Amino acid sequence: MQLLVRSMAIALSLNRIAFGAAHLFAPARAGGGWIGRAARGPATQVFIRGHGARDLALGVGAISTLVPRQVPAVRVWMGAQAVADASDVAATLAARQRLPSSGVRFALAMAGVSTAIAALTSWLLERTPERLP
Repeated sequence: MQLLVRSMAIALSLNRIAFGAAHLFAPARAGGGWIGRAARGPATQVFIRGHGARDLALGVGAISTLVPRQVPAVRVWMGAQAVADASDVAATLAARQRLPSSGVRFALAMAGVSTAIAALTSWLLERTPERLP
């Protein structure tokens, strides 16, 4: 069970690093799938890049504690990921009337699943004992 939980946390964190890098280095392209044409604006790209840096930092922070198995710190990083993703869900829902419908569906699916995985892994990491045959 712990292998599955750790694998989920690692996969989510690596995915977050990739998303973060894309938003940081290609904000118009990466952000366009979520917020549409607004992502092309230079002022909007400031926030997209900030969002990317947030995700990059959350992913790297989690990986840096997952690999050496620093359990209390991993739980904090995964909990922080859950909070960040839940805020993305809330922000998307609040603005859904002004966002492209495909972007709303994609953002809600990604952020919703990510919130669940981050919260679950934060809760379960090293809490369930391994049962070896």
